[in-house]
Amino acid sequence: MNVRSTYEQELASLQDEVFNLGKEVIQTFERAMELLDKGKGHLLQDIIDYDKVINKKELEIHDKATLMIAKQQPVATDLRTTIVALKISSDLERVGDLSIDIIKASRRMTAFQPEHKIEEMREMASIAVSMLDRALSAYKHKDLMTAQQIAVLDDKVDAKYKMFVRGLFAMSIEQNEIENIAQLAFIGRYIERIADYATNLAEWIVYEQNGQHFDLN
Repeated sequence: MNVRSTYEQELASLQDEVFNLGKEVIQTFERAMELLDKGKGHLLQDIIDYDKVINKKELEIHDKATLMIAKQQPVATDLRTTIVALKISSDLERVGDLSIDIIKASRRMTAFQPEHKIEEMREMASIAVSMLDRALSAYKHKDLMTAQQIAVLDDKVDAKYKMFVRGLFAMSIEQNEIENIAQLAFIGRYIERIADYATNLAEWIVYEQNGQHFDLN
């Protein structure tokens, strides 16, 4: 097998690892939202503990990509592919961290959890999950069209987040419920940030394909 074929296999393997990391990160986010108002402490701790696995996998991708650059000294398209794998894996790891932040915020809340606000957060999260799924699919299939459409969904999350925060400030609450309202606001912000990271993924996909940086936000 020649050097070029070997390098192409390494690149394909690297991209597969990034894609698989993304799927695990999405599962972590979905589980965090699923358990948001159920108070299942042991299950929440399981998710927090698994974040160490995600962090380790992101570091392995980083080390692998760095070694490939050092050994192969790729140019042009190959270099972009390797750099994008680094950037996307880093953004995915941050999404995992934000999912843990959601769990930690939910643990600080007492029994006061207004169902309509929980549902609004789940609606935002559902869109964010769709964005992450589409970004991973676009990355795997090098689909520029799908990547560019993700920003439209980000606008929807931003709009819902603004309405969510306005609704929190408009609520009539007791003094002892202020901390819970603050935690709800934090969770909403974390979800909004996850959607932003999904848009970042789309921007890196566009960069990988045409070498141009575009702000899709």
